Formats: sequence, C-alpha cells, structure tokens
Amino acid sequence: MGGVEERRVALGDFLRSRRARLAPGDVGLAPGVRRRTPGLRREELALLAGVGVTWYTWLEQGRAINPSPEVLGSLARTLRLDRAETAYLFRLAGARALDGEVEVPAEVPAALLRLMHAQWPAPAFLMDVNWDVRAWNPGAEALFALSAGRPERCNLAWVVFGNAVHRARVVDWEVQARRFLAQLRSAYAERGGDATAAGRRLGRLIVQVRESYPEAERWLDEHRVEERGGTEKSLRHEELGVLRIDQHVLQVSDGLQLVVLSPRDAETDGRLRLLAPVAATA
Repeated sequence: MGGVEERRVALGDFLRSRRARLAPGDVGLAPGVRRRTPGLRREELALLAGVGVTWYTWLEQGRAINPSPEVLGSLARTLRLDRAETAYLFRLAGARALDGEVEVPAEVPAALLRLMHAQWPAPAFLMDVNWDVRAWNPGAEALFALSAGRPERCNLAWVVFGNAVHRARVVDWEVQARRFLAQLRSAYAERGGDATAAGRRLGRLIVQVRESYPEAERWLDEHRVEERGGTEKSLRHEELGVLRIDQHVLQVSDGLQLVVLSPRDAETDGRLRLLAPVAATA
C-alpha cells in the first residue's frame, strides 16, 4: 500500500471519488441549485456521517488524522461502500477493519483447536464475533464447567452472568462483570451497531442480558465502554485455592478470538496442572 503519506493521499482520492458518485437524492437530500460538482458536498457527507466538516476536509486533504473504526464505519455506510470497498477504506486509513460482516465459521479450524489445546496448563477457549464460546480445552472446562449449560447459552455473556460456577469463583466478580458489559457495548458499536448483522446480534444479546439480570440493567445504564483486551484477575477455587492469572485475548482468524488464562506465578501454574491433569495427555 506504500508509505503513510502515500496512503493518506490515496485515502483522500478514494473518499472524493466515492462522494462524487452519490447524488443528493440517493441519501434523501433535495437536489438544490447551483451545484457545480457532481455528488455530495463535503459538508453534506460530514453531516450524514456525524463528523465535523473541518475534520472531514482535512481527512480528504491527506492530513495526519487517525480516524477510529467507528468513524470509518460511519463513513463507509454513508458512502454506501460494499464489503471490498469498506476493507480498502480501512486499509488506507491504517485501521483494523470492522468485523461486523464477518461470516461465522461453521466449524472451528483444526489448526486453531490444536493451538488452543497447546496452551495447557493455561485454560483457554475460542470465541467468535457473536461472543459464542465455540471450543475450550480441559482447563477451561474444569474451571468454568462450560459444557454444563444449554448449548444455546454457551455465550460469554451467559458464562459471566448465568454460570454459577464462574460467578462463585471469580474474585471481585462485580468488577469483572462491569468490565465485560463495557466491552460488550464497545463491540456492539465497533461492529456497526444495528447497521450490520453481527452488530444486531450483539444488540439482542445486550437486551437479553439486561432483561435477565437486574444488576446488568443497572450497570448498562452507566453507558461505560472499554476495548476488549488483556487483564489480571484472580479466581478462588474451593479445593486448590487462589489462582492468579493473566487473561490474554488474541485475534486469530475468521473473526475468532483465542482467550488464554495464563498463570501469573509458579504457584498458580502448579495448581492449574492439578485442575485438569487430563489435558497433559489430550
């Protein structure tokens, strides 16, 4: 794609070309008079996309601006870009593309399953863009009893709020649950909200959690948002004692994430090995 300056120039050219192909009537605006150039004016596009006119002008001029995925997604929807054009827009902007339209794989690739199992003695699981937990290793099963619930409830939201084993073992569960809701709300926005299929699915999930758990309803009303990433947490196992872990979230492929709960110290490492000894020979 070339250097940063070249990408910014190409981004401006691309935005201008796509703006020029949209007529006011295409987006519900009156044609107006004395329109010298084809397509939408910059101020019209900025208004429709919810961004400042000056900011958008600078973006087209190739200035050193780093638009967020949310803003790029809004521009893509306003310009009516298709999937290939949207991916190109994100690449030009040097941003990670939204995964709102990523297809959920019917089967988890065998290579990812091997990678997940190779994390032993760390508990690990694979999650898709709908936050459904698709696979887990024996450590994660022993720690959270993921197979105990109904298959349609094998989603991280139900693990956090509806899994009694998880709630009982997580130290400072409320802190972790609030963080989870903030990340879920952020993911909903990143994936295009109600404008994309994945966004709508996450929106329905948020509504279901809100309706099912009074504490979730209170915390969601705080409108906190947070990017999903690594964190420290502790779990209190009734037989093995306290497990101090670092949670890592790794983007792998096909919109899947590998979540690894690695031991933070040697004592936890030893306890995790006792938690799921069968994993050693799996």
